[in-house]
Amino acid sequence: MNIRKAYTVTDLGGGDGGKGGVVHKLCALRKPHTVIKVGGAQGSHGVTTASGRKFNFSQFGCGTFNGAQTFISNRFVVSPVGLLNEAHALESEAGVHNPFALLSLDGAALCTTPFHGIASRLKELARKTNPRGIVGVGVGEAYLDSRNFPELAIYGRDLGAKNMRDRLLAVRQQKLEELGGILETEFLLDDISEVKHQIDLIRDDDFLDWSLEQFEAVARSVRVVDEDYLRREILSRDGVVVVESSHGILTDRYHGFHPHTSRFRTLPEITTWGLLRENGYTGDVVKLGVTRAYQIRHGAGPLVTESEKMTNELLPHEVGVADRYRGKVRVGPLDMVALRYALNVCGGSQAFDALAITWLDSVLRKDAWQVCDRYIGANDPSLFSSEGEILVRHGEDTEQLQHQERLTKALFGCLPQLSTFPIRPNMPQNDAVTLCAGVLAERLGTPVRMISFGPTELDKHCF
Repeated sequence: MNIRKAYTVTDLGGGDGGKGGVVHKLCALRKPHTVIKVGGAQGSHGVTTASGRKFNFSQFGCGTFNGAQTFISNRFVVSPVGLLNEAHALESEAGVHNPFALLSLDGAALCTTPFHGIASRLKELARKTNPRGIVGVGVGEAYLDSRNFPELAIYGRDLGAKNMRDRLLAVRQQKLEELGGILETEFLLDDISEVKHQIDLIRDDDFLDWSLEQFEAVARSVRVVDEDYLRREILSRDGVVVVESSHGILTDRYHGFHPHTSRFRTLPEITTWGLLRENGYTGDVVKLGVTRAYQIRHGAGPLVTESEKMTNELLPHEVGVADRYRGKVRVGPLDMVALRYALNVCGGSQAFDALAITWLDSVLRKDAWQVCDRYIGANDPSLFSSEGEILVRHGEDTEQLQHQERLTKALFGCLPQLSTFPIRPNMPQNDAVTLCAGVLAERLGTPVRMISFGPTELDKHCF
């Protein structure tokens, strides 16, 4: 009997939910032949194996250590420079021989360039004390430019083009013209040296030539395939595939908390589920939603449950280490209101088959687990229901963005109403599973099927 099954992995928050470990566990358990990537090159999915290997994956799939192939789909914005660096690191630091042999790239996948990255960083610096929060790779810039200046867009199929220097030069010129007024901005004193460095880079012809060399190196190394390859060679095969997304629901362009969002769409109906549907996939699809056992946000944007005390307790190594572009890491009790909103945006509690809960071990080191059941101050009837739930408004236009921005401002004024569940010293894992799965199933209506008690695949329990 021929069996085909696809697992889709979706972050129900801002993107730091622990997808890397979940994908690695699925790959260790289900032995997929391929991990399909959707999203963008700015993701960082950490994997730690029981054998002691560690790596933060960005564009290679988190099944690489399991021998799974990576397919970068046309719903992924690629950084050729980052891809080259990641391949080198996989070989030199993680012992993966010839990593490019494990990867294929859809020719229709959009590429970002170093000049998109510089432009995104300069724009963020120009926002001064009102950051949007970026990674700085230029994924959003490239995506937006592909809509506004399609003639300048570079795709996977173009990587070996003989006129690549001219194309990179055209991208650089367009970004310089766009940045004209921004470069006259009065920047923060602490940012002046960084601003100068970024401006010098984008104007440096040697940097242009270096960028060209990186693109040419990737063109020689990566296998670029036609647009029907996914349907013909991957989704038609017997066995398992895992679709790994790089972003979270709450960063979706039109349903996230604007303006602290991605430039493109992150909803699975458009990305993962849509990709399978449009490629005629007829196998079974298991839809997994991922969240930590506590709420986390890396960078600017609303975090209703934010707790400085909890941040210091759970992530002491990251407190005070703020990346100028991404911002500080903040955590707080798990936000059920935000989770229900994320589920509702995707179609409701039944949209996902199951939840995977990560980092529960961090919670078990405390004497109590807190969750937010309701917001105090959620009084605007155009944004919240009478029960205090975030209302879902659908749209893909300026009015939708304005609505989401009003929601964001309202969330900054909300406070969490918390429920507390005692944690006994040395609580047995079975009791912790019962507690966690019961609390989430009651409040979200979606069953929990995986809980992580540590970093490796052996620490992740499926039931």
